[in-house]
Amino acid sequence: MPWYGFIHPLLAIVTMGLGLVTAQTSLSKVSDWDFPLRRQRSRSIIFFLLCVANFAIGMFVDVALRDIHKGVKITGHLPLSIFVLVTAFLAVLVTFARGRPGELSPLMRWHSMLSIAALAVILTMGFLGGLSLF
Repeated sequence: MPWYGFIHPLLAIVTMGLGLVTAQTSLSKVSDWDFPLRRQRSRSIIFFLLCVANFAIGMFVDVALRDIHKGVKITGHLPLSIFVLVTAFLAVLVTFARGRPGELSPLMRWHSMLSIAALAVILTMGFLGGLSLF
């Protein structure tokens, strides 16, 4: 595989690491009234942008490998990546919901579940990518 074929999995690992930190913070702090919402919103936006970058680089690598006749066909990888993009976008949207003063918005309680769903699908995509190597 050419050198650029390794950029996508490495970026996916970085994305997964940031997603784990974001989801863990959201799960542990969701009951606190002093939730670090601004920091969590920034992490969620960066996670979403990394997901978009992963999608774009994955598409680039797929097209580049097909052009040199070394394409890798991973069943279900594209629909799962679209699901990750939608889920990460929804996780960003719920961070902008406003609650009453001194309280978190009820929608913010969905943030951790959306982040965990996106991470589970990213892990599934990694597993499918690993299976394609064998």
